[in-house]
Amino acid sequence: MIDTVDRLLKSTLDALCPNVARLFFRGKAGTYITYQLVSSEDMAAADDEMHGTEYTYRVDIYSKRDYIALLRRVKQALKAAGFYGLVIDPEVYEQDTGFYHVPIEAKYYEQTEV
Repeated sequence: MIDTVDRLLKSTLDALCPNVARLFFRGKAGTYITYQLVSSEDMAAADDEMHGTEYTYRVDIYSKRDYIALLRRVKQALKAAGFYGLVIDPEVYEQDTGFYHVPIEAKYYEQTEV
């Protein structure tokens, strides 16, 4: 269930960037990605039973250099892995750290086995 979706997201991101962590990255890399589960909602009610769950994740790209190519690859990889509803929120430049920060929201639907 959730652990399967979580592993899928992590492995998808790991293939694109060597520095990926849940919530907080503790390293010193010039580019890294963090991710977190934002929400989980039961869906597809039939016969008073839920038959699926929609997970919403937030993926954050941090980079001290041009991140556009990485952002494009992340979007393509997430879609290929079955994530949908991708929303790229406004980019931010964090003056105190020197990182560009790009938040992405992604959803994943997992059907419950009946």
